[in-house]
Amino acid sequence: STPSGGLTARRMEAMPGVAEPLCLDAVEGEMCHRLVRWAMEDGARFNPEAYTGVNSSSPFNEVQAMVHAQHPDLCPQPCGAKAAEGPVAAAGGPTAESAHESIGCDFDHGDSKPAHAGCFITRGGKLLAERLTYDGSKYDIPGGQTNWREPARCTAYRETYEETGYLARPRELLAVVRNGFHIYRCELIRGEPVKGHDHEISWVGWMDAGEIGNRLSQRAWRFPEANRYASWLR
Repeated sequence: STPSGGLTARRMEAMPGVAEPLCLDAVEGEMCHRLVRWAMEDGARFNPEAYTGVNSSSPFNEVQAMVHAQHPDLCPQPCGAKAAEGPVAAAGGPTAESAHESIGCDFDHGDSKPAHAGCFITRGGKLLAERLTYDGSKYDIPGGQTNWREPARCTAYRETYEETGYLARPRELLAVVRNGFHIYRCELIRGEPVKGHDHEISWVGWMDAGEIGNRLSQRAWRFPEANRYASWLR
């Protein structure tokens, strides 16, 4: 059945040191979900070579795997589906550029209000954290200021990528804290960063609950909501 929203994704951990994509089931409101729906409803008509046999009754995750082969930066490999055999020519289908232009933000989930935002990302019981080169070299989670043109989830995605090099999809809203800052639980799209961290960041790494607590006792976290991080680990 077609995912209809909520936190439906499952993750597969990448092997240490290997930048393999993680599986992530698209949910309604994301660009990947819309691309899959386009493939199921119009793909076979406009691009029959790429979408042979695809129709509105096709298994959603199998079609997502086909779309992933064409647009891996827009659509992750779904969980539990066999990977498509090699890249598929995208002639006649939406390109990455046209998808961004015609579909808009990937992560609005029906909430288009802008806000400062960041990502709370966990893997193997550890939190993705960063250390700043300013403000006393304190620790923080990736996030930053809105440009007032994008939804808050898009700010969380963009700031996480810019600061750490990781690609992550914002899912559930965990909290709204100081100055309306939105903290989202985010799911990694790839197991390793796709670029280096920002010049204002001196370190990016993973902390377990004990390390989070040690930094709290040292008053090394930038903001007070860090006292909730350990309880959010899962």
